[in-house]
Amino acid sequence: LYSVKSALVLALLYLPYMLILRKESFFRLNRTVLLLILLLSLVLPLMNIHSLSWDSQPVVQAARQQMVEVGIPVNAGMLLPEVAVQGERNGIQVSWFHIVSILFVLGTLFVFFLRVSQILRMGYVIRTGSLWHQREDGGMVYIVISARDYNENAREILLHERAHVMARHSWDLLLLALLQTMQWWNPLVYILGGSLRYVHEYEADDFVLRSGVSAKAYQL
Repeated sequence: LYSVKSALVLALLYLPYMLILRKESFFRLNRTVLLLILLLSLVLPLMNIHSLSWDSQPVVQAARQQMVEVGIPVNAGMLLPEVAVQGERNGIQVSWFHIVSILFVLGTLFVFFLRVSQILRMGYVIRTGSLWHQREDGGMVYIVISARDYNENAREILLHERAHVMARHSWDLLLLALLQTMQWWNPLVYILGGSLRYVHEYEADDFVLRSGVSAKAYQL
């Protein structure tokens, strides 16, 4: 239920962004808005505002009362009646809500282990030395590029990647990965992830151009 509520909040907040801000060039503002959408979609479903809840609406209360009077069981927190599947041999009752919950948990675990395996594979590629890497300026993390790119376009590439590090874009992606793990079934969360990555790239490109690299040379 939390995942569904989080997805609804995400849709209500992200769709206006798509209509109003998606094509604007205010990269920092766009990034801030997208991060707020991610955070609010995680936090708002945890808040219990009774005056805004469905249960407080008279039509919902009346429907619940009618269902109770006619003997229809109402699942906790839901208006829909609980539908049970009767086992032929052992008489075990399993509600559709429980079936969906089990599938959701299995999908979440699969996506979680997929994310972990991606991180492990990335670490393996770096450790095996198949890509060239160099540690820059004190506390900066590794920037991993091919030797050919470093020899031909080292300045532009390192400026671009340094911009990602300075802006802490990796933290944005970790937050995004958390939301995508919880809402793996929601296609909108992957579309939002694409928007956030585009903003990251635009921010990094803008940093390179403000560092003195000509737009024509950088484009080439």
